[in-house]
Order: sequence, then structure tokens, then C-alpha cells
Amino acid sequence: MRTGERREVDVLVVGAGQAGLGTAYWLTREPGLRVLVVDGAPLGQSWRDRWDSLVLFTPRRFSGLPGLRFPRGPGRCPTRLEMADYLEAYAQRFELDVETGVRVLQLAQDGDGFVATTSTGRVRARHVVIATGPFHLPHVPDVAAGLAPEVAQLHSYDYRRPSQLPAGEVLVVGGGNSAAQLAVELAATHAVTVASPGPPWYLPEDVAGISMYWWTFLTGVLNADSAARVSRYVRGRGDAVVGTQLRSLVREGRVRLHPHRVVGAQGRSVHLQDGTGLPVSSVLWCTGFRPDTA
Repeated sequence: MRTGERREVDVLVVGAGQAGLGTAYWLTREPGLRVLVVDGAPLGQSWRDRWDSLVLFTPRRFSGLPGLRFPRGPGRCPTRLEMADYLEAYAQRFELDVETGVRVLQLAQDGDGFVATTSTGRVRARHVVIATGPFHLPHVPDVAAGLAPEVAQLHSYDYRRPSQLPAGEVLVVGGGNSAAQLAVELAATHAVTVASPGPPWYLPEDVAGISMYWWTFLTGVLNADSAARVSRYVRGRGDAVVGTQLRSLVREGRVRLHPHRVVGAQGRSVHLQDGTGLPVSSVLWCTGFRPDTA
């Protein structure tokens, strides 16, 4: 779309990640429906921008989008680069109308439709699907400001590899899969302590030699309605850590685990909810992301 050009489509999809491309796939099954997908970044860029060793915790069979199975590969679960390449191939395979480098600056209702003002022009659409996801801003707790300047601090968003952190002790803060994966990786080169909001809930990758995801699929748990009892139970337990590598390292004494929330920091010490004070030289914040609705 040339700068200043105005286009008219039936559906404008904002965001070309998994949700946006999957939505566009189903919409384009409807003959004659004009669907345009726009994104400010190249296809798959959000995956390429993550840490080098990132591997999805979902097997390939459960990582694909509608209409196209995820290709075979050397590992049971895709890497970040494989996921990025898959999204590019997906858009090409189904000839989806995707325009990257296009930012939506404003969206306004216009009669029975909408007008989107973008960085390259205006788009009028009968319907708009927002598929950008709600969480984009790396979240670092306010207590981090209390740490001394000589304490190295990094958010998982900016982490790429262990060499970014100085030798010695590393405190990994977080209780999700990112914290678990990075703690395991760092344990090979650093002395690692993990501070999680509570005891991690580990799910094995395999049960009786079969992927845990197949069991949840076959029993109906994976696709259970959000109001179902099992869904409410899972939400109540919080995010599960897929895989037991971290648990093994903790049991072997190669990683220290403090299942208590970080509530303060001062100088070279981090304070936990149970009153424990942890001396730190570097901190990796795996504390998630905040909504970006500006």
C-alpha cells in the first residue's frame, strides 16, 4: 500500500502473528471476502527477537496453525527460528494479503464500518479484528530501582545468551516457563538461584512414553470450555512449568529455589516475602509483560 493511498476491504486484521494469520486463513475460506493483514514488524520478528536457545514447549503436532501442519525437524518442539520461518511460509502458502512495516495509528468508526489511519495510508473496512495481543511492554517490578548500580539487571525480553550476564551468582526472578528455561540454561555457566512467587507446578513432557499434550488432547482437557471444572482448576493453579529439568537441578543442588515473592530490594540485596534476604550481583527478571494500549 503506497503512502497516502486509501483502500477498502471487508476485514482488516491488525497483527500478523499466530492469531492474525490463523484468523485470516479462516476468513479467506469465504469466497470473495477481501481480507488485509497489517503488522508493524516483519513476519515472525517477535520470535526472532527472543533469546537464542528458545524452544517452544508445545510439540510440533500442536504448534501449527489451521490448514498447515508444522514441518518435521530435529527436535520434538520447534525453535524460535523455526516458528518464525513457519509463519512466513504459512502466509505464502495460503497467499494471504499481508503487509508488514505498517503501523495502525488510529481506528475510528465510520458509518457501518471503520477507518484505520496507518503509517502508509487509510484503510476502510466493514470489520476489524485486533490480533496484536495485549502484553508488549517488559515488566520489571518497581523494587528493582532499589538495587545498586553495580548490580547487573536484565529482563528476559533483552536476554539472548548467558554471556550477557557477569560470571558468578545470578538471581532469576519468576515462576513461569521463561524463568525455568533460562535458569536451566544459566546453570551450565553460572551459580543460579530462582525466586518464584510460589512452588513451581511441573508438568512432565511425557506420560508413559507419550507426549503430555496428547493425553490432554485425548481426554478433552486441552480443548475444554473455559467454564469447565478442569479449566477453573488449571487457572487456579497458575502457569505450569512444562518439563522437569529445573526440578531435577534443584534436587541435585545445582540450582537453589526460593518459592517466595520478591517484595523489596536495596543495594546488593533482594528481599523475599518470607523475610529472606538474598545477596545479588546480577538479576534476570522473568516477570512477564504489561499491556500496551497507548
